[in-house]
Amino acid sequence: MRWTGKKVALALGGGGVRGFSHVGVLMVLEEERIDLDLIAGTSAGALIGGAYAAGLSPREIRQKIDEYLASPAFLNSELKSIGLSVVPSATTNRMTRVVSSLRTRYYMLRSFFRPSVLPPRDFASLIDHFIPDIDIRETRLPFLCVATDLLKGQEVVFAEGSLRRAILASCSVPGAVEPVRWGEWLLADGGITSLVPIRAARKAGADVVIAVVVDREVLESPQFETAQDVFYRAGEITSDRLQLEELRDADVVIRPDVGDLHWMDFSRARDLIRVGEEAARKALGRIEEALPIYKRAFRFAGRIMPSLRKRSAGR
Repeated sequence: MRWTGKKVALALGGGGVRGFSHVGVLMVLEEERIDLDLIAGTSAGALIGGAYAAGLSPREIRQKIDEYLASPAFLNSELKSIGLSVVPSATTNRMTRVVSSLRTRYYMLRSFFRPSVLPPRDFASLIDHFIPDIDIRETRLPFLCVATDLLKGQEVVFAEGSLRRAILASCSVPGAVEPVRWGEWLLADGGITSLVPIRAARKAGADVVIAVVVDREVLESPQFETAQDVFYRAGEITSDRLQLEELRDADVVIRPDVGDLHWMDFSRARDLIRVGEEAARKALGRIEEALPIYKRAFRFAGRIMPSLRKRSAGR
């Protein structure tokens, strides 16, 4: 992918359902006429970024989210069932919480005998709902999708090939979603090697990178009651340190306030879009400073022209 002049890339990070915050960020960037030359996405960032790059507006993506959450494909899926198990509502009664706990243990036990907890069809239907069946090279905006090859332990960046399949691979959370076979690769979540794909954007020629982080906050004093708690904490620390290292190469970092929301909690989709908008608006000053001069001029012209047309029409 070769460009001339200074180019601006948006790197959208992974984080499961928290990735809905990316929609809010895109809304603000469009409203503010911040012109992008490339989108790079990991996991949930690949899903939202891929949908946008393929031609959907942020509002259309938001509508797609609402439609999916109301569809039989989601309501009858194990994706919803598992989500209810890991994030029971604070208003649920004791019996419901007991059932939820037992369901969680069932899914954990099943994971010992299968490559994933979720049936492949459930996650594939999610990807198909948002993403058209096209080649990555056909997207309206240049798009990069990051996955991880489990066999060689390497980052894999897709700039061509099936858009749906590449995003499915990037979203294949280890243990939750079955890895994707692609030639000699066995692909899983891009977040294993690059939670926010800044490095991929730089290698593709981006001069300015705006990074969006939607990973869950690392708690300072968690409780360690089981071996699983310790194991999860160790992985969380490793992921956080790798992410911080890559974020150093970003020009602007946007952090929507997702708190400690679980990656499968679909109940707060609208809230997540809103917090994405809020975070992007707070970052506008830093984004403006990072933009190349000609991009600033384009943005200024885009904002002033409608008002000039109105004055001219008034005369």
